[in-house]
Amino acid sequence: MPNDPITIAPCVSSEIGPLRTVMVHRPDIEIARITPDNKEALLFDDLLWLDRAQDEHDHFVGLMTDRGVEVLYFERLLAETLENQTARLELVDAVFTSEQCGPRVAEQLTSALADEPVDRVVAVLMGGLLERELEQWGIDPLFADLVADRFHYVLRPLPNLLFMRDNAAWINGGISKNVLAMPARRRESLYVDAIYRFHPRFATAEFPVWFGAERGDEYPASIEGGDVLVLSDKTVMIGIGERTAPASVEILARRLFAESSVERVIVVHLRRERAVMHLDTVFTMVDRSTFNLYPGLLDSVAVHTLRAREGGGITVEHDHDLESALLDSLGLESVEFVQTGGDAIGRLREQWDDGNNTLAIEPGVVIAYARNGETNRRLREAGIEVLELDASELCRGRGGSRCMTQPIVREVARLN
Repeated sequence: MPNDPITIAPCVSSEIGPLRTVMVHRPDIEIARITPDNKEALLFDDLLWLDRAQDEHDHFVGLMTDRGVEVLYFERLLAETLENQTARLELVDAVFTSEQCGPRVAEQLTSALADEPVDRVVAVLMGGLLERELEQWGIDPLFADLVADRFHYVLRPLPNLLFMRDNAAWINGGISKNVLAMPARRRESLYVDAIYRFHPRFATAEFPVWFGAERGDEYPASIEGGDVLVLSDKTVMIGIGERTAPASVEILARRLFAESSVERVIVVHLRRERAVMHLDTVFTMVDRSTFNLYPGLLDSVAVHTLRAREGGGITVEHDHDLESALLDSLGLESVEFVQTGGDAIGRLREQWDDGNNTLAIEPGVVIAYARNGETNRRLREAGIEVLELDASELCRGRGGSRCMTQPIVREVARLN
């Protein structure tokens, strides 16, 4: 049961090993607070119909639970975490700072939220606070107008919680508590950190923190889970681009080499543009030697491999291309790339609609958006079972099935 202390230690040593436990967030009030005026600031391209998005997300969860996956809801874990008064006071104090809200509002809210019902605290932390709502907390409306931003928020909502992949990533038996690149998302890290430190399911578990706990693990050394692919217990692939900085990759690689079984980190240099915000928007692993890939990744990106240097430090080698890096690192005789379907226009459309962002729930079985029919057809021709999700609203958020999940436990999957 989700409330029980964890019985199987968190561990993710593969992108394709049978998925056993995963964290998701069902879209809620924060999605309803996206407007035409604030959507770009909140990193959305469009407005989502909340009721339909929730129905689609429920279907998505059903595809996983039908295959035996335990699904943990972020919002429930956060609520259960905040039943711990120490966790609640620490988190509220970290969110409602003088820098964020001004001294008066910060003082009033940290005091008020200490004793509020936990569901109301969670609603504020996720959905934010509008200036008109501050009167409910005993703050003069004129003063509220003074401290609100141009969108009438004193605390902005967090609609990107839908994409649980980015704020943390399990690598083998440890976790990277990620530093998010965009201001609109940075509070997510505080919430997930609180869950993994205080929730009864994780509080007694012992696991290393690869990133996010040391001095200096902060912006601009950003890293997001959409750029982190755990190909095996010995090989991690990381994309450097719009959201993940080179400095964080070096820091993480050094710690993995020193303290884990990871021997290689493959670094893929991505174009810095919205369509390729993370590595997993153009590349995912779907079977032991099969990858779902946007074709431009094969010949238009630089690829490097990092290894531990004897006596300390790291070495860097330039790889000829992505295929050679994979063959060398994974010990495979060959790899198969299933390329985004369609002609030049069709490929652009299906990649934009997350045709390459597939979640493997076991070797050769993936969840994909139904709208990417040509890419899904090619995956099936390659022997992949595709569980299709009809998600016209979720797709508007610019993230697919991998983006919406944070795997916590996967069984080991051998590549050969």
